[in-house]
Amino acid sequence: MVRNTLILFFCLLFVSPKLLAQADAYSGTWQMEYLAGQGMAPINIELQISYSEKNILYPAHLKLQCDSFIAGYDLLLVKKNSRELGISKNKFPRLENPFSIVAETIFLNGSLDYSKDFKGVPTLTVLRIQAKQNNLAIRDTMNLSGSRRTIAMQLINFLQSGDISLKKINNKPWDGIKRDSILIPQFSPAYFGLLDTVFLPTRDGIINLTSDKKKEKDIISVTLNGQVMLDKIRLNKKTHTEEILLDTGLNILTFFADNFGNSLPNTGKLKLEFGPKRLALDFTNKADSAATYIVVKLFCDPDKSKEIYFQNYTSTGEEIKLNKNEKLIGNIISTSKDIIFALWDDNVEDGDSISININGHWLVRGFPVKNNPQFITVTLKPGPNLISFIADNLGSIPPNTSVLEIIDGKKRKSFPMESNIGEKNIIKIFYDSGPGL
Repeated sequence: MVRNTLILFFCLLFVSPKLLAQADAYSGTWQMEYLAGQGMAPINIELQISYSEKNILYPAHLKLQCDSFIAGYDLLLVKKNSRELGISKNKFPRLENPFSIVAETIFLNGSLDYSKDFKGVPTLTVLRIQAKQNNLAIRDTMNLSGSRRTIAMQLINFLQSGDISLKKINNKPWDGIKRDSILIPQFSPAYFGLLDTVFLPTRDGIINLTSDKKKEKDIISVTLNGQVMLDKIRLNKKTHTEEILLDTGLNILTFFADNFGNSLPNTGKLKLEFGPKRLALDFTNKADSAATYIVVKLFCDPDKSKEIYFQNYTSTGEEIKLNKNEKLIGNIISTSKDIIFALWDDNVEDGDSISININGHWLVRGFPVKNNPQFITVTLKPGPNLISFIADNLGSIPPNTSVLEIIDGKKRKSFPMESNIGEKNIIKIFYDSGPGL
């Protein structure tokens, strides 16, 4: 019996990395070809989904091709439940030629439903948001030439009502150069329904769900850190109140519109109260009208009495060779793949900005340093990670000053940074992924 148990243990030890690598069903490339009718050009669609933040936020890139038309759009997908990803209202065009249909990509709304076909191939099917009266306008294409007008209307009809079922062709996550900017509202090329991170004084809060109308057919759902809190609640004049307890550190709360009731927009309003801090998510706001979701990151300061500190990382034979403009300010060990950088200026907010490079790749460029903390999620690779903080300017009061706090669950460490233009503050973070990984 003991011998069999040991054999099973070692089998699991060697198999577990492969199982972990396949745990995310969404990341990878998905494709389909759509045939609208006889004599019409096929529409080829490809969706590339990146690796996620906290298994909730998935940056993605959509490619469309029909006859002479070719386009590529960035978007954000958000986990709604165990098998659905909400689709962002806005899609940012990286390429559109020879004409634009970016305004009509709003018709590709709702969610992507994960399943497997009868051959076991993973499939993502578009489930559009239902509305008794869809009052989204279709633009006039009369300004386009005859052939282009035909292609444009074919694409618009496809986005509005075509049956879209994408098959997975590989598991390689999209890792485009603009991937990280989608997750940082200050640098995002468009509003993807993701709000700035809100710093909260307490973990305990209350959420109030309301609507302006006494009789309403609108339905909403709310998730916290990927778990359903409110599931398909029908709105009415009565306030729906729930207590909420956040995790220590970063939390992701998402407000979903499950339908548009009689017509756009969904009238749901979600008010959040955490001590003196209050905020609201509202689908009647112009920016979120016709949106599938609104996401807000909530950061709760850990209990100082239970704080755990990072271990310092020291290893012989791995000394960093520094140039004259470089300064090593930290050497720590992290046990989490995803950590949080909190950045702020603890002096006068004077227009300082910095750029951050991780393992030779830019995380952000020209990041404004403000008095209020701003939060960036950073994904580490196993082993050593080299992170450089570079002063872009001196602001109105030289030198460039900022405070970096690295947060890994309950572990946190602050680094004051002061530099002139072009100087680098370097932090080495060793990601200890555990035995056998």
